[in-house]
Amino acid sequence: MNWVALVVLLSLIEYVVFGSLVGRARGKYGIKAPAVTGHPLFERFFRVHQNSLEQLILFIPAIWLFGLYVSALWAAIVGAAFLAARIVYALGYVAAPERREVGAWLTAAAEIILVIGALIGVILSIVRA
Repeated sequence: MNWVALVVLLSLIEYVVFGSLVGRARGKYGIKAPAVTGHPLFERFFRVHQNSLEQLILFIPAIWLFGLYVSALWAAIVGAAFLAARIVYALGYVAAPERREVGAWLTAAAEIILVIGALIGVILSIVRA
């Protein structure tokens, strides 16, 4: 589970980096807190950060459960794909909102694998008990 823990920590660091980019954009485009609208590029950075938080709510428990009930190695591998997908999402969204789709689909694929795999692993564990 060490690799799973590492991937979870990296996902949190990624989230912090996205948050710092929001802060930087807030200063660059003169968006005073608590405003979350203004310059289109600020809004894109803000949405990347906010959407990443929304994804972490599903990702973190899913990767832990997958790691515990299926395979820690595969959980870490799929989790690393999730991290890469979030970067693809962020780069695409900031460049042009319509370019976020690839990253969004890759994120969803990683989450689906983790959730369904964890569900199957938990059910099999119950049946075997």
